[in-house]
Amino acid sequence: MTEQFRYNAFSDYSSFNPAEELKKIHMIDDQFVKQSFSVNLKHFFDHLFPNCQSKQSLIEAQANILIVDTVPLDQLWQNTLTELPAEQFYAAICQILDFNAGLDFELTASRDFLTKSGQKILSDETVDTANLVQFMFNALNLRSANGLSLIDNLVNDGYLRKAWPQDLPLPLFFAGKTLAVVPKSDLISEAVYVDSQLDGDHDGKNDLIQLVLTRPKQSGPDLKVPIILTASPYYYGTNDMAEDVHNPDGDLAVKDNFDFADQPIADDQVLLPALTADQQSQSAAFQQTLKSGAASFPLNDFFLARGYAVAYYAGPGTRGSDGLRSSGGPDETIACCAAIEYLSGHRLAFTDKTASHSLHADWSNGSVAMTGRSYLGTLATACATRNPAGLKTIISESAISSWYDYYRENGLVVAPGGFQGEDADVLALDTFSRWFDAAEMAKSKQIFQDSLAEMKVEEDRTTGNYTAFWDKRNYLKDAGNIKIDCLYTHGLNDWNVKPINVFNILKSLKGTGDAAAKVILHQGRHISPHDIRSLDYLDICNLWLSHELYGQDNQVEKSLPDVMVEDNLDPEIWHSQQDWAKSERHQSTVLAALSSAKTAGYDDDLGQIYRENYHDYTSYEKDFYAGDARFAKSTAVFDLPSFGEATINGRVQVDLRIQTDRTVGLVTAALVELDAKEHASQTTKAILNRGFQLSLGDRQVPLRDFFKQSVKAHLIANGHLNLQNLKGPGKINQLKPDQYVQAVFYLQPTIYRLTDQTKLRLYIFGSDMQYTLHPRTVQHYQLDLEKSRVILPLNS
Repeated sequence: MTEQFRYNAFSDYSSFNPAEELKKIHMIDDQFVKQSFSVNLKHFFDHLFPNCQSKQSLIEAQANILIVDTVPLDQLWQNTLTELPAEQFYAAICQILDFNAGLDFELTASRDFLTKSGQKILSDETVDTANLVQFMFNALNLRSANGLSLIDNLVNDGYLRKAWPQDLPLPLFFAGKTLAVVPKSDLISEAVYVDSQLDGDHDGKNDLIQLVLTRPKQSGPDLKVPIILTASPYYYGTNDMAEDVHNPDGDLAVKDNFDFADQPIADDQVLLPALTADQQSQSAAFQQTLKSGAASFPLNDFFLARGYAVAYYAGPGTRGSDGLRSSGGPDETIACCAAIEYLSGHRLAFTDKTASHSLHADWSNGSVAMTGRSYLGTLATACATRNPAGLKTIISESAISSWYDYYRENGLVVAPGGFQGEDADVLALDTFSRWFDAAEMAKSKQIFQDSLAEMKVEEDRTTGNYTAFWDKRNYLKDAGNIKIDCLYTHGLNDWNVKPINVFNILKSLKGTGDAAAKVILHQGRHISPHDIRSLDYLDICNLWLSHELYGQDNQVEKSLPDVMVEDNLDPEIWHSQQDWAKSERHQSTVLAALSSAKTAGYDDDLGQIYRENYHDYTSYEKDFYAGDARFAKSTAVFDLPSFGEATINGRVQVDLRIQTDRTVGLVTAALVELDAKEHASQTTKAILNRGFQLSLGDRQVPLRDFFKQSVKAHLIANGHLNLQNLKGPGKINQLKPDQYVQAVFYLQPTIYRLTDQTKLRLYIFGSDMQYTLHPRTVQHYQLDLEKSRVILPLNS
């Protein structure tokens, strides 16, 4: 027997009428109840083999399915049945779900296998006329070995094309979700140009932004469809910005007095009069010369076959569009909102950049969702804060909620994980694909270089303070304007877009009104969870968009828990909870209780150690947290007591009474688990022989999942603080040498389950090679341990 795995189904179908749902997909009709149990059972199982093109091939396929050790499925029909043991029913279903009898499960224990793997099955011992419809409905909603529900696999295999002799209805719903009814051959693509009403490149003209969309051919005035929009600045490819990445080597600056509260904030985005055109067109040809440089977003591919249009929007300064890049500035949000308003039917677009022929989206039902990961999901949050007409929901993965929290932290220049030396100006250069066309390069080169030079000054890598530049890129301050339902996903081990980004937006949305805000927290890094086996993510998203864009009353906004989190000890277990920010108790530990001394000192010579011994951050960090002797004098280390069976829920607080021998200083705190024998991996691996189709006719996508592993040291959370910013990132305090100050700061938020055996270690040190600057001057720090403590937010 292979090792038992576990599915976690947060999607709920209990509110649906099984008979009505089966009628929708032509699985049964009104004659069904008038026929015998045996005839109806055969009718059902015959429908589960849509690939069989003849009666003989169907017999052969069913002969390969055993219901007991010596009885294949095809022999059931040789006798008239009045009932069937539920064990035998589910034994057959398990095999149709592509689980292997004798390897994955035993024929005599099919129900136990499904239950232990997290599937929701019926408790009845026997299938008969009275409950057959319920068993059929239940079976179609079970998840196959490839992660999709049985009904989705049947549709991919051609079930609906057999069930409907005429054209399939669009959309077609089953159990509150859309089914795949549109093959790729029935899709059309077109490019339109949206008036942003901005002049970002200062040429005296309105910036027109290209929008590429794909929709069903039959969509139009008589068949209106909703739209899924992904704003991807990477859509047309990226520039090589390696030479423009900033060198992190260098000492911290002594800061002048500064208080952001005293700084004036000007709204410098001036909207120009909207362009108009006397002539109107019905369609716009897709310009094949403008090839995209990035792959489509997988979640969007899933929905293209399910009765949705999908639009990609790269934004100002990208290929085919006017304007410049600003790395999350207000202009990017304004322009994207203009695209949403076109897609929802609230403004015109144009067939080309002459703006001589206008277009109306008469095929749109007026409802738009935004999807995307990282920068893509970030723009979804940004647009949600402005409430453009037609935006009904967002599904945002690994997204930034404040660009300060991406490139800065508590008065420090802090890099996103994996991109040391990157900053807002570097990202703007990276995504300025407008340069890919020679004529556009000639027109825009100088003005873009001027804008980059200005951005380098305004982003202020010298002080790392919170300034007007970052305030314009802080969506949290406008989160109260969000009136739509939001579904977020994020990795608890994402050190690129760190968890503080999703934590803060959820906290800001809590209690703001009737809108639902849900989050899925996985154990991965900077990934999309669409292919994870242990979570029914595609089903959740399908229910979500069916409700938000098509108005299906499937109760998803009520049935989903507010927080869905993958367990850090067993990645096949997912928990639900109602809040991330609140904990039952705060466990305070004074650092003096963890040491034989009242003080502890360390030298920040870590930049020197790195330069002399390492060439990459991964091997450095591995040695650092494993306690390599080279770092003995560079850190203060404290082994925490056992907190028993508990869960860290939220942000760990660190209070330090600290002094240093200079007028500058930075402190890093990191909470680490040591010698974890069983721990969820941060990366996924493909499941052997398991793949699934995102949509009709697609190649198979490998099914993946996290796995258990033994780790010597796992970074749970960290935090960084400039000692000249004790009162916040926008306010300066002067630091005097050898004079104690009280520093209070918080680590990245997490949800982390502890056991009696968990060994926690707190590291206090200076520069953090992968994130902070690398000071060249060696600096000494001293801690007063009696007035220093760590506070863990714990739930039982």
